[in-house]
Amino acid sequence: MKRFTITEFREMYPTDDACLDRIFQLRYNNLVCPKCENTNTYHRVKDRRSYQCQACANQIYPTHGTIFEKTTTPLTLWFYAIYLQTTTRNGVAAKELERQLHICYKTALRMNHQIKLLMANKSAEPFTGVIQADESFFGGLNKNRHADKKVAESQGRSCKDKTPVFGMVDLSGRVSAHVVDDTKGTTLKPIIDKHVDNEKSIIVTDEWLGYTKLKNEYSHVIINHLQQEYVRGAFHTNTIEGFWSQLKRTIKGTHIHVSKKHLQKYVDEVAFRYMQRDKQDTMFETILSHVS
Repeated sequence: MKRFTITEFREMYPTDDACLDRIFQLRYNNLVCPKCENTNTYHRVKDRRSYQCQACANQIYPTHGTIFEKTTTPLTLWFYAIYLQTTTRNGVAAKELERQLHICYKTALRMNHQIKLLMANKSAEPFTGVIQADESFFGGLNKNRHADKKVAESQGRSCKDKTPVFGMVDLSGRVSAHVVDDTKGTTLKPIIDKHVDNEKSIIVTDEWLGYTKLKNEYSHVIINHLQQEYVRGAFHTNTIEGFWSQLKRTIKGTHIHVSKKHLQKYVDEVAFRYMQRDKQDTMFETILSHVS
């Protein structure tokens, strides 16, 4: 598999000017001046993050409205932080950015979260074909807590001390995962209805009661895990469970702890990396293209 190496990255983006030029190209390719409708090329304004129309002097700031707006951190560091996200299986901790970029932790954490926003899947294309759906829970294990901090009846599918995440994956490897408040049918079915074409899909789930009413509108295959059933003909839920494994490795191994408030960003990051796992050579440009 072809890879985008650190040598290639440094050759392409050696300076802030090179980074700004790339952002300008992504956002304003074939630009017609909105003020005078001139089609002449905009040129860079010295000592500013802006470009100016040659005819009427109208100025455009490529970073306006992006994660780079008003940042005092050099664009080369932002681009390198994005590049690091494409070279790892399990994410990059803010502390790692702090060490590598020699910036404060607060800045590193903000950069990390902003880059995760670029990695969120914004595709509106519905899922079709065979779709595996499942839910997973994130939070500390009760057995690891001190005696006076244990939560009663919190194991299994309890949401008392854990945050549930509901996910779907199709045979092409597309993933859609969502942080939810609970795993009731009234919570899960609207998400499925929004993202799945019910006339062209087969939904494969486990025996959880939250999926009971799917049979009324979808072709629904149930894999009964309670009865030690893990495959039914060509159907299984192994793929979505593999995604959960990657998400848990990222959170437990790299970030250690993630609050419910920010969990969706980390879910989106892992979903993006999962879908781009065979495209490391283009992953950087894909993330960068979301700036526009």
